[in-house]
Amino acid sequence: MIVLDDVWQAAAWDQLKVAFPHDNGEEGSILITTRSHEVAKNCCTSPNDPVYEMKRLQMDDSEKLFFKTVFESGKCPNDLLKVSNAILARCNGLPLAIVSIGRMLARRQNKTSAEWQTVRDRLGSELEINPTLEGMRRILALSYNDLPYHLKACFLYLCAFPEDFEVRRGSLIRRWAAEGLISGRYGHSLEEIAQNYLDEFVSRNIVSPEQIGCSGKIKSCKVHDIMLEVITAKSVKENFISFLGSSQYNTTAGHDKVRRLSIHPGVAKEQITFSSKNIVHTRSLTILDRIEKPVPIKFAELTLLRVLDLEGCGWLSDKDLKDICKLSLLRYLSLRKTTISQLPNAVGKLKELVTLDVRETPVVEFPKGITRLQNLKHLLVGRYAYYTRTRSVKRFGGKRGAKVPLGLGNMVALQRISHVDISTQKSSCAMHELEKLRQLTRLCVINKNEAKFWKPFAKSLNVLSNSLRYLMVLDGSEKGEELEFLVRLKAPPLFLQSLHLGGRLTKLPDWVSSLNNLASLSLRETHHLAEDSFEVLGKLPSLVSLKLYFRGYAGSALCFEEDSFPRLKQLVVDNQEYLQELSFHGGSPNLERLTLAFSRVPRGGINGIENLLCLREVEFFSHIIDSTFNEVFEAAKIHPNRPKVTRDDQPSTEAAQASSGVGYSEQQSTNQQVDRPALRREEDDEAAPAWRLLPSKCPLAYIL
Repeated sequence: MIVLDDVWQAAAWDQLKVAFPHDNGEEGSILITTRSHEVAKNCCTSPNDPVYEMKRLQMDDSEKLFFKTVFESGKCPNDLLKVSNAILARCNGLPLAIVSIGRMLARRQNKTSAEWQTVRDRLGSELEINPTLEGMRRILALSYNDLPYHLKACFLYLCAFPEDFEVRRGSLIRRWAAEGLISGRYGHSLEEIAQNYLDEFVSRNIVSPEQIGCSGKIKSCKVHDIMLEVITAKSVKENFISFLGSSQYNTTAGHDKVRRLSIHPGVAKEQITFSSKNIVHTRSLTILDRIEKPVPIKFAELTLLRVLDLEGCGWLSDKDLKDICKLSLLRYLSLRKTTISQLPNAVGKLKELVTLDVRETPVVEFPKGITRLQNLKHLLVGRYAYYTRTRSVKRFGGKRGAKVPLGLGNMVALQRISHVDISTQKSSCAMHELEKLRQLTRLCVINKNEAKFWKPFAKSLNVLSNSLRYLMVLDGSEKGEELEFLVRLKAPPLFLQSLHLGGRLTKLPDWVSSLNNLASLSLRETHHLAEDSFEVLGKLPSLVSLKLYFRGYAGSALCFEEDSFPRLKQLVVDNQEYLQELSFHGGSPNLERLTLAFSRVPRGGINGIENLLCLREVEFFSHIIDSTFNEVFEAAKIHPNRPKVTRDDQPSTEAAQASSGVGYSEQQSTNQQVDRPALRREEDDEAAPAWRLLPSKCPLAYIL
């Protein structure tokens, strides 16, 4: 066996591999360790080369390693257990961090809870000055220094968010673009470029994905706490971002001009001591989840602001909004999760605005002035409610979207509109102007009134057939087949990648069978779609996610036959009232996640789980039938992939509430994870030492 440890670039393996014999008749192994997924893939010389990804340590193993490093006896005194867990939470299962911090604490004579808590709170400064942590700091800094130049600023930007904050992909990408940290390339949109940047960070294991979409795209991510300390120190040193709040770098002093300012939750008013002169040149201001307004902040004075993120700030007033509307250079404005219910007409003065985010606010109508925003690309409104731990099941959570005024056609740069409410005559008439928005790629429309309000939208939809990539159409009336206009479209949007329909249909539109690029499809309360429609969906070549919500399917059986759903990875079956059987007979060979809810026991059962060789997780939600759950749980025990089986118990189901016209309750479900059956250590991939996992004739292996 030959071991090449800590390879950073694929070129190193390219230069070395010529020195090793390829076929000398002898059995042997070459093991390469690296932190980069890209390097690992490039080091594989054949499809059979195994790639093994090391898991982070679980809390039990983290404690054993930590206590063994700190205490000679390997046992922790009771008075230090609580603060030890707080320190280990920051290490997040990273052995290097656990051992390094453990060694530092072992050298301290006074092992008191107060002293250890101080270390936990000031870990960033300890990284900078403590020689015991020098090795860890250098290794983590190397991860940053190894980044290509164009990625470094984007990575430093992540420290604008507080510790443990879940950074959403869309918001991050739009902020990067507003800051000028990414620029377009021929044939690639800014979003595609930014997504590649984020994938690169994950590949290098310097950020961890939190939510991953069905197509494999990262939906949100977090930065490891200790890596966050490293880039925060670097950001302050280089005056990239200044901080106030929970961070130990709670100062704006030392720099004449503050370029970017992030005020974290938890900072008291008396701690905010900067002068307005210090921040008058600020280009970016982030204030997240603050109950009280930072007193020295005067928006009208921040005339150079490009980015303003006020998510979760309950103190925002109409006076603040009037001042914000004077910031003529503003490109990104987020009022998400605030109590703002009405935007002033003066919002039209923000000529440079590219993103306006008022999601999860009481805003139900946009003012006429908004139509003067000719550079606006992203108009975001509405909210979702999620019902499973993985967020695989969701529903539009607001009673309505927001109405748009006449003049919408002037906003020629619009690429994304969500969610527009066309339940009034004026807002419906504005849909006539959609056909002028030739760059529109993403559109979500809601109508809870008469079918006639769909006519202007249907006319424009025929014109937008070449540009649309994402379409959501929701009808809340119960008077008949209100979405029949989709069946009659003359020029349907054949380049769709995501389609989400909520409302009655007599049949699946014929043009759906031609959606060769469609990756995600969800159907809710369509009522009449049965086996023949299901066969059509099974032939879609790119379909990755299929979600059949309540009354989205009217058949008695869902049978995944051989050669159907070739790329499907995610399936949601939500309380189908007529469903009696769910079976897998060779179809959907790539299915990884199965999400299920049944209003009653399916008489035909759930069959063929063993045929889903890629299955990783089965999650039950809503009211869970124990016998059905146990049936799947027992099948998972003997499945070769040993998929995880979880249950999200929730007292209120959509099926039970549908008759009263009430959606899911806003209360989040509670998650109870069911452990895998006990396994002998040598048979458990997650517990076995790395060498145990290598085949006897393995030419190459990868350990992260």
